[in-house]
Amino acid sequence: MSDSHQSIAPSPPSQFPALDIETNPHDYSDIDSGFGASIARTENSYSMIAGSGIHPYVYENGRRYQVYREGVYMLPNDAQEIERLDHFHRIFLALLDGKLFIAPLGQDGHRVRNVLDIGTGTGTWAIEMAEEFPDAKVMGNDLSKIQPSWAPRNCEFEIDDVESDWTYPENHFDFIHLRSLSGCFQDWDMVIRRCYDHTAPGGYIEFQDYDGNLKSGLGTMPDNAVSRYWGVVSEAASSTGRTFLVASTIEERIKAAGFVDVTVKKEMWPLGPWPKDERLKEIGRLGRTGMRSAVHAFASALLTRVLGWDEMQVQKLCQEATQEVNDGSAQLYVTAYFVCGRKPL
Repeated sequence: MSDSHQSIAPSPPSQFPALDIETNPHDYSDIDSGFGASIARTENSYSMIAGSGIHPYVYENGRRYQVYREGVYMLPNDAQEIERLDHFHRIFLALLDGKLFIAPLGQDGHRVRNVLDIGTGTGTWAIEMAEEFPDAKVMGNDLSKIQPSWAPRNCEFEIDDVESDWTYPENHFDFIHLRSLSGCFQDWDMVIRRCYDHTAPGGYIEFQDYDGNLKSGLGTMPDNAVSRYWGVVSEAASSTGRTFLVASTIEERIKAAGFVDVTVKKEMWPLGPWPKDERLKEIGRLGRTGMRSAVHAFASALLTRVLGWDEMQVQKLCQEATQEVNDGSAQLYVTAYFVCGRKPL
């Protein structure tokens, strides 16, 4: 992380419609989930870090992106993306039956005093973690300031980049959490080594994400618009050195860094309500909504900036892929990985 954290000032008007993070309320009433607590984002619940006067956003093809470390992270940070991220939080809770983590925190004498949430996004996980552990200090960092200005007293947010030098104390955090970060880093081994160095002896690391392999409950993935969509998006991400094919490699990476007692939990993440099992069917309903909201978010910058597509091409492919997600006949799913490990005493 950099020695000084980036400060940003309000954006001038844009030709594109954008969330006014100072005044506009969010309405989450259309999210079809019964899992997890919904954080109501209301008027004045957002604020920018004041300071340097640097323009906080860039706009492309109707989407808003962060300006800090511009181009490093290829997904937007606008109102649509905020809703998507909070919806994915609900999916992760559903996959873990309402739990925020699988690590044995607070057990066998382990104390939770300092927690780091890397790539905190909207901050929802960090806020709920702070509520669950009121005596712990929870720090969430991200490239974008899209977290609410209000939070529990023991929860803080900062703009920072974990691929830059870290300024946190070593042997400090009792728990480091990384979720939905596939495609974010060029050197995962470096990031995990830094996590190891800054985890307190006896503390835990946990990774949560789905793998980058789209599968079909039919056995063979059909050659359709969804597979073509994911193929080109994955190709574009891999060409930047920030591959989505990460989740299945994390177990060996955290072992190599020195973590022990490594636990891996895998869960089916359906992208539609096609499973017969009622629990998976409900997760599939959430997954379908999440997939629809992710299609354009994942594609727009990667395909236009990296592969040179124009936005009309992107929109056409996204529309075709979304139609097939809605259809559901391909019985799509991915595999969610939950991987935790302990730093030896």
